[in-house]
Amino acid sequence: MASWVAVGAIALLLGPVQPAQSQRPTCSRPDTPENMAFCVNEAFTAADAELNWMYNEVISNLSEPRRELLIDAQLDWINYRDAACEFEVSGRLGSIVPLLEITCQTRLTNVRTEELTAYQYNYYPNHRQDLASLERQHRSIVNNFRAYRSTALLDASERTWQQYRDTVCRFERTGGGNAAWENCRIRLTQQRISDLNLSAR
Repeated sequence: MASWVAVGAIALLLGPVQPAQSQRPTCSRPDTPENMAFCVNEAFTAADAELNWMYNEVISNLSEPRRELLIDAQLDWINYRDAACEFEVSGRLGSIVPLLEITCQTRLTNVRTEELTAYQYNYYPNHRQDLASLERQHRSIVNNFRAYRSTALLDASERTWQQYRDTVCRFERTGGGNAAWENCRIRLTQQRISDLNLSAR
């Protein structure tokens, strides 16, 4: 398998986006729907480029067994990102939905870049929360969603998250031992709870 993964191959639902004015819009305050779409796509493109750069930096310094684990983890992360963001915008209506989905993908891409940056420095953060209590909280949130959201999309996002969590934590265990495995599961469960809470808004 190649030592890199193309993580930016998503089909943007908006088609070609051109700013309403001849000059680039100010993305801190986009003033038209066209400018907003342009800026959302620009933010994703920048985040994706940074992720790809850091991914290639990390993977170039790994042994072959760890490289294969990271490739698997990255592929699982892509599946999770897409399923999680599809669920996050489910139930919303209107032309803003594709923008919200890309914004979600940008947010998760930035989080993944932070993880890869930590790998570059062989850093596996220590989390002191109790995993069992976090898992109970996670299950409660998921069960609450079942009452009013698409169970098919919810199940897909949960399935891909669990696969991503397991493969990522297997990779982290090879760098930081069993403590890294446990800390990884705590961290990713915390992140999943945070993402689900955003989906409830």
